[in-house]
Amino acid sequence: MRKLLAFLSLTVLIYACSEAEEKGELLAKVYDKELYQSDLEYLFMNQQLSYEDSIERAQIYISQWVDEQILVHAAEKSENVDQKTVEKKVESYRNDLLIHQLESEMIEERLDTNVTKKEVQEYYKENQADFQLNDYLVKVLYLKVPFDAPDIDKVGSWYKLRKDSDLQDLEIYAKIYADNFYYDEEGWIYFDDLLKEIPLQDIKKDRFIINRSKIRFEEGGHYFFLNIIDYKLKNSLSPLEFERDNIKERILNMRVKTLREDIRDEILEKAHNEGKVEIY
Repeated sequence: MRKLLAFLSLTVLIYACSEAEEKGELLAKVYDKELYQSDLEYLFMNQQLSYEDSIERAQIYISQWVDEQILVHAAEKSENVDQKTVEKKVESYRNDLLIHQLESEMIEERLDTNVTKKEVQEYYKENQADFQLNDYLVKVLYLKVPFDAPDIDKVGSWYKLRKDSDLQDLEIYAKIYADNFYYDEEGWIYFDDLLKEIPLQDIKKDRFIINRSKIRFEEGGHYFFLNIIDYKLKNSLSPLEFERDNIKERILNMRVKTLREDIRDEILEKAHNEGKVEIY
């Protein structure tokens, strides 16, 4: 424990040590395997941990390391473990990691992350079968205010958005008194996600949405106001505005896949052209 405390107290100094000194003090030993202070450095890199948390994490890691070394030693000595098969699997896994790391770094250098509106529109048009709705989408205004909030009758008029000034009045009011307020003129959300915010009960969902209902009710010490402004039917085509981010991500994933294939072909072709490959 004294060695562990010394390690934690001197962590910053250890980072600055020369390569020859980086191992620091020995913290644990299992058979011929040794754990040094430097092996724990990653636990504290770029983290704001309290002294107590650092102690706890270090103790947990040391305990896990000791257990692991004991089990590994037992496996290495066991006649029931096929060492050659394990080594081949380790080599294969290492190769996969190296290749993936190389490809990822080259993709990061080359990937064009700019997706134009035209590309999004074309993808949406060509893949509409992928954008069929499984539930209702709605454009809504909803507001949640506590019982002691003033001018509730005015809010009961404003949330219906009958006049151009109603939204402005409501937004000013919401900044002062609302516990929750949502309105996005262009934004669509799933109706079921809305139900996570507003405790609607005993409604017939289809009729409630299609009628573009406007409702005010009380629940749990709050007033709730909900205005269904627009909707998209279940099993209809999801609107482009709702799918835009999803489409951008799909296009980028396609670019990454293409780049990965191109990078592999490029590296393989170079090796063959340079005469580095001989097949007997």
